[in-house]
Amino acid sequence: MTKRVLIVDDEPPVIEVLKDFFRQFRHAHSYETESAKDGAEALIVLLQGKFDLILLDMHMPRMGGLELLKQVRGLGVKVPVIMITANADTKAAAEALSGGVFAYIPKPFDIRHLDHLVALAVSSGS
Repeated sequence: MTKRVLIVDDEPPVIEVLKDFFRQFRHAHSYETESAKDGAEALIVLLQGKFDLILLDMHMPRMGGLELLKQVRGLGVKVPVIMITANADTKAAAEALSGGVFAYIPKPFDIRHLDHLVALAVSSGS
């Protein structure tokens, strides 16, 4: 079964690395990825289709990850969200977790850890 993943990050190299990771993951699913460069663009993409997982950067121009998370939850979208950020601020992590993210991981991240979290997130969202 194919799972749809939205990758939201303002750094194109990060998006490409994550897309490569999803091509390599060996779960019970294959992955189809789409991307957005900020929260505002991601909101448009989310309104156009259903996703099984969102990987979300916290700090982006126009609309950051926490604001997008609030908007997504306000729309009633229950998709699991993994927040990936260079910000190691524990207050921000607590805010993200209380806002309903599935997991919060700092950059640079370990691909094995991300692989494990993705498998858990898509199985919890099924």
